[in-house]
Amino acid sequence: MSLLKIPLILSSAVAVHVALTPPHAPAKSEVVHDTFNEWVIIQHVKYGLPIAKIVYWGVSLAEIVLTVTRMTDPKTLPSVIQNTIGPLLPRIKDVPITRPFILGTALVATAGYLRWSCFRTLGRFFTFELTTRKGHQLVTNGPYSIVRHPSYSAAILQYLGVVVLHGSATSWLRQSGVLDIPGVKPVLLAWLLERTITVISLVRRINQEEEVVKSMFGDEWRTWAKDVRYRLIPGIY
Repeated sequence: MSLLKIPLILSSAVAVHVALTPPHAPAKSEVVHDTFNEWVIIQHVKYGLPIAKIVYWGVSLAEIVLTVTRMTDPKTLPSVIQNTIGPLLPRIKDVPITRPFILGTALVATAGYLRWSCFRTLGRFFTFELTTRKGHQLVTNGPYSIVRHPSYSAAILQYLGVVVLHGSATSWLRQSGVLDIPGVKPVLLAWLLERTITVISLVRRINQEEEVVKSMFGDEWRTWAKDVRYRLIPGIY
């Protein structure tokens, strides 16, 4: 197994970490919270995001450790690692770099960069909660000159990338045998369910968010919406 896989695994883990880390925390008085869907998103921000990042880092680091172990003498590793993974090694197979792995990694990393670009472009106005902040301005440059909700586009793209990377038939999770370890499959299924609910909630939030922003900026928003016609995917939606 090639050591090239390690930086690729790390790139996807870092991209997910960046995408799921709120750049700013709003005051309670700034949060717009009048729908069940928004309540779901707020709970996700409070509890789901930290757990999601831990699970993703856990999977990524496990694959890295096992990759390194396969290419070295296990006896040279610290005893704590030997005792932890030693009994598992005979049960877990090597999985080479595949096209779905490369495609999934590229999607996840690209989406992470796009989310980071949205954070940078909006600055202190970017919060994971739907908010109206003091001195709020309508930002229409950068990614927001292409579609009106590029951060949601990035979230969907990263979700698809994770599914390709870890859910394809040739992925490490499905081919190595790690899913046969007790407790792993339920945790990962719960993670996938949480991510799916979050993506659906973000898409459902679009109408409410646009109504809030329209009420704040009026004609300025209408002019921007006329110029930037699409919400998520240029030329489609």
